[in-house]
Amino acid sequence: MKITLEPMNTGETEIIIRGDIASGEVSALLSFINSGTNSGKLLLYREDEQYPVDAKDIVYLEASDGRVTALTTEGIYYTKQKLYELKDLLSSLPFAQINKGVIVNIDFVKSVSAEFSGNYTLRLKNSKETLTVSRKYIKEFKSKI
Repeated sequence: MKITLEPMNTGETEIIIRGDIASGEVSALLSFINSGTNSGKLLLYREDEQYPVDAKDIVYLEASDGRVTALTTEGIYYTKQKLYELKDLLSSLPFAQINKGVIVNIDFVKSVSAEFSGNYTLRLKNSKETLTVSRKYIKEFKSKI
């Protein structure tokens, strides 16, 4: 690995990675970088008030009707961030996107069962609720387990 440092006064640190971005070395580097920038808390909203919530308390995040909802162990919150931004932010934690509109905390998954269609159904701990893992996202989900 070659490391080059270039001093700049732009106000924001920029990291550029060149090479095989699918390599394990790059994945480990990104995880390390994300672990330093993510305090493990998200700023979520309920009734026009802001609450810092530990990411480990989030069961899943769901995007629908132009809004992202966070189901936590304490209740339902909202966030102003987009789902793809949250996915990047939570990449070093046990979260996986399971379909176009849902990111789930792997620690809250009780069981996984296959469906005839090729999708999978997740049953959540301490809940009768189920979520669907689409075929497109099953590889990512299995890699996080």
